[in-house]
Amino acid sequence: MYRSLILSFVAFAFIAFTACKPDGNETSAAPQVSHMEDMVVSSSFNWSASQKGTVNLTFSNPENISLDREMLYLINEEGQILEKLAVSGQSATFSVELPAKANHRISFPYTGQLWNIDGPGTYNFQIEKGGSNKLGKTNVQQSCTVCNSPIENNLAELPVIQARSYQIMSENLVPGWETTAPDGKIEIWSSGFNGVPAQEGNQFFEINANNFPNAALYQTLCLEPGSTIRWSVYHRARQGVDVARVSIGASVATAQEQGIMSDGTNAWGYYSGVYQVPANQTTTVFVFEAISTGSGNNSVGNFLDNFRIECDQDGDNVSDTEDDFPTDPNRAFKSYFPSSGTQVLAFEDLWPAKGDYDFNDLVLAQKVEIFRNGDDELVEAHFDIAIDAIGAGLDNGIALLLRKSDGSFFTQELVQSFSGDLSNDPDNSNGFIVSNDVFDDISAYYQNNGVGPNKVADTLSFVLSFNAGLNLDFVPELYLFRTSDRSLEVHRPGFSGSAAFDATRSNTLDDNGDFRTANGLPWAIEIVSATAYQHPKERIDMVAAFPQFQTWANSGGGQNQNWFEFPNSEKIFDLSN
Repeated sequence: MYRSLILSFVAFAFIAFTACKPDGNETSAAPQVSHMEDMVVSSSFNWSASQKGTVNLTFSNPENISLDREMLYLINEEGQILEKLAVSGQSATFSVELPAKANHRISFPYTGQLWNIDGPGTYNFQIEKGGSNKLGKTNVQQSCTVCNSPIENNLAELPVIQARSYQIMSENLVPGWETTAPDGKIEIWSSGFNGVPAQEGNQFFEINANNFPNAALYQTLCLEPGSTIRWSVYHRARQGVDVARVSIGASVATAQEQGIMSDGTNAWGYYSGVYQVPANQTTTVFVFEAISTGSGNNSVGNFLDNFRIECDQDGDNVSDTEDDFPTDPNRAFKSYFPSSGTQVLAFEDLWPAKGDYDFNDLVLAQKVEIFRNGDDELVEAHFDIAIDAIGAGLDNGIALLLRKSDGSFFTQELVQSFSGDLSNDPDNSNGFIVSNDVFDDISAYYQNNGVGPNKVADTLSFVLSFNAGLNLDFVPELYLFRTSDRSLEVHRPGFSGSAAFDATRSNTLDDNGDFRTANGLPWAIEIVSATAYQHPKERIDMVAAFPQFQTWANSGGGQNQNWFEFPNSEKIFDLSN
């Protein structure tokens, strides 16, 4: 019995030991600290309370809806369009900077579909027709047409023919279309016949049904005289290289050439243009004429599919439905930085020495509207920068530097001119001085830190106008510099000093490089939020002001992403109190 008791005890102890022993995959939580200074944080943490990265979209497309060059919208919970992007082939990628906790959606206007996203990542969505009027975009806005549906059977879907076959038939059987061929015959192929897929839908045309030189397909449209339209069509070869002509005019005989289509057999070629209907032209004819075929036989080649027209009042080759500025030929699209919400930057200004970690020496809230033309080239950027707090005892300035998305510097000049509350930075290409001394650029003295005077924050506003031909993205980095010493700058981790920066100060005092201390703490943090950020009062440590802050930082931003929404209300600054 004694031996049995010993064995039972040993077994119990072994079970207890193995139950308590870590499995090797667990990580112990960092001990709670009373001061941010005592935290130890990964040197790779970016100190940004946001969702940054790319939204990568791919599509399942069982109905063979045309995706290439179709527009996608990034929208917020209120339905506001934040950014527009054209699909390239079968995929699309948005680069985003979003609030840490917010719901956003992707809209596909062509089919009327909406898809939820929960931040950066890879998503696959299934494309659906979305309604009888969606397939083929046969409905056109009334600003450029005098009838409800000026274009008919643009995808060659009628009449329906047998799958994986072709059929030559009388033009009287094909809605919307006529031919110049003497025999009045039109040829339609079904998708997949002889290995050729339709560009959209299930069928497509071959321009010249039989061997007649320069035969053409045409359709007569009821367009508004004096209006401007955007047309587009897809073309493909049957053998070798096929060539066809697009012409538009009051009749087949008087139609003027708008473009030459020349393509091989590997893919559908895309062609588009802008056409202004003459003031007295009551009917407008679109003519697609076969010029030559790779086969050498006029009846073997020149496929045509997905012919569209859309209103384009300003003639910038962007349809009115997609154009944010349909009457402005110089602007077509508007987007934002950050993509949604407002970027808040909170600074400690004693670098390279540690501060008091209340991050209210300078608090800025930035929102940027970015305008592009029909070629997706930069036109203007409108900036609003609110100076929410000036808790510093020192005089500091604010500088702006336009950087590449990875934080590096551009080699070319981006800005042609500027206006508003800023001046040129002579030391930095693509750099500007927003304020040499924030106290000089506010309408009345305030600190908004719970100690000095309080006031509704002043906002500095300005406009940058860009050089022509810039199809690129930029990051507008705001940083702090000392008014009395331009070479002393404070940046967020991950952003190097500017050309004016005195790099010999790096790795001195408490700086361990990259504007971090030895235990990974920064001198500036970023918050992207859809609501106002309330910073700590003077000399109130971030850990005390925000109980979830330490867990967020120790997890590298993986937990408590919206820590700033759950403050200790007695320790944050509230202008209303």
